[in-house]
Amino acid sequence: MEHLPLDEMSPLELFEHMRKLTGSHDLLERLKTLWFGALLGELLEQCSNEQIGELLSRVQDGLGIFSAEYAVCEFARRRLQGRHSWRRME
Repeated sequence: MEHLPLDEMSPLELFEHMRKLTGSHDLLERLKTLWFGALLGELLEQCSNEQIGELLSRVQDGLGIFSAEYAVCEFARRRLQGRHSWRRME
């Protein structure tokens, strides 16, 4: 990924690159995530619901299956990808 210019990275590639920077022991590398986060935000504006759902799946990989965060990501992912199986009872 290092060889790709930032303006040619897909949102998923940028997301994965940010994950690697976050795990770095180098403070400067971790601080770069702030800039990458802003860039990712701009790319997400152009993403389809399906693409954002795919990114949510990646987010879930780092969460415990019994966490509230996992449940929210799963709900949002299904909703965005048109697989909303939980209907609100009225």
